Amino acid sequence: MKKLKEEKGQSTIEFLVSFSMALGFVFAFLKISIAYTNGYLVHYVNFLSSRAYMVGERDSNQPSGSDGAAKDLAEAVFEGFNIGGIIPTFDSNLQIEDPESNLGGTNLYIGTRVEYEESINIPGSTKKIRFPFVSESYLGMEPTRAECKFRICDAMSRVGSGASCLKHSTVSDNGC
Repeated sequence: MKKLKEEKGQSTIEFLVSFSMALGFVFAFLKISIAYTNGYLVHYVNFLSSRAYMVGERDSNQPSGSDGAAKDLAEAVFEGFNIGGIIPTFDSNLQIEDPESNLGGTNLYIGTRVEYEESINIPGSTKKIRFPFVSESYLGMEPTRAECKFRICDAMSRVGSGASCLKHSTVSDNGC
């Protein structure tokens, strides 16, 4: 083997390799930061949608009569932010858990949920690292006036007070 007498350029090559790796780490950190910032944005919009769903009562005479209007209001709030215009890869919809979405109407959690995915390209390859994000906002829904009326009338009839249920009245503070 012939030994090289000069090693000119060795430090330049080492610098370029080290610099490109450091620059790659910086860009990867920035992309992860942007992905998590997008997650905070989606969570905030989800919270606002859940809040709109919670207060979206329209004074219906039937307990379940306000759910459709509340869902429409929550979806309008969610779509009003146009998240797809801010996050180009966003392709999710608002999922609403309402009191009657399962059999028997016994949902313990009422609110909204959004599931979406962010991805980061791995430098030098076509592979991506995928980050699944889930945003849940279960605030709980206040009982509607109709639900309160039925609850109070039921309580008064069980007690046997003989009171009329033609007017709204509050017997105890149970959220009604």
